[in-house]
Amino acid sequence: MGQRRFFVRKAAGVAACVLLATACTGLQKDPDPTPINPTAVLEIQTASTGLLDIAAFENTTLAYTRPGMQRTESRNGGTVARLVDGETMVRIERLDRKLVWTLDAKNKQAVECPLRGCSRAGTKSAAPRNAGNDEKGAEPACRLRVATTAISVEPTGQKRKLDGFDTEQYDVRWIVTFRDNAQRKSTSTVSIDTWVAAATPEWNNAATIEKTWDRARDKALGGDTDSERQGLLPAEVARMMSGYLATNVSPTDRANFLAGAKKLDKVKGVPILTIVKWSFSGEACSTDGTTKHTGDANLFTFTSEIKSHRVEARHDSLFAPPGDYKIKR
Repeated sequence: MGQRRFFVRKAAGVAACVLLATACTGLQKDPDPTPINPTAVLEIQTASTGLLDIAAFENTTLAYTRPGMQRTESRNGGTVARLVDGETMVRIERLDRKLVWTLDAKNKQAVECPLRGCSRAGTKSAAPRNAGNDEKGAEPACRLRVATTAISVEPTGQKRKLDGFDTEQYDVRWIVTFRDNAQRKSTSTVSIDTWVAAATPEWNNAATIEKTWDRARDKALGGDTDSERQGLLPAEVARMMSGYLATNVSPTDRANFLAGAKKLDKVKGVPILTIVKWSFSGEACSTDGTTKHTGDANLFTFTSEIKSHRVEARHDSLFAPPGDYKIKR
């Protein structure tokens, strides 16, 4: 019996060596010597049919976040490729070092700049933050102002498994009536088809890390990026809408109009898949009394889908340029 216990313990020890991939055998040694720590990992895919000077796009972004640092990898075309051919845009922000690096894999270099003095690298999915918000310039002959607002949020009763999440569908409509100085009317209609899931402990753990990062970054930059954080109406959609309305709606009125989007967040849970369609039609600010805008056609369709969101063990090397990269300041 004692000999049997010995062999059982021996087998368990060998199994532990294999599972831990330690130096027991040396065959599975981790090539990355940097420490491994908990990291929030978010993968999200977005697509848009485009609007005005914003081209249609498909984009996949991976965000790796810790309380004091973040790495984002973004690629157009719907799939993320690791740094192989230089097609993936990579940005690393470090609060402890007060630095930002943008990686150029093709030339094996990292562009380095101070955290405060480095503009946030965008993708084709993002318009300039202040697009269409310039108060200066000639005053338009016709101005639109918000007259009425109506919001409806209705569960459809449909449920489905989506990207590993148990989701249910909501139909959301946000209808805003605008009037010009002559009391002519135009209507903005935002239709949102969204599939939401209950926040799991795994989701909440990742979200807690990301919120800690957001607060720390805001403090380091002396600002507040709440307006950029994701609600049911994606920030990219808000920017496109603001840019489209810039001709006839003042920056103040556009801000008030978009503030109404916060009322859309009555949906309980976290949006996994969101499809936004926007139309704008009516006679307001037309020169001949005819429909000035798009009628029943959609100005654009924007889709956002969260593929995964969890905490993973990741190497510290993710948050610094590779050792063989040249630093360009």
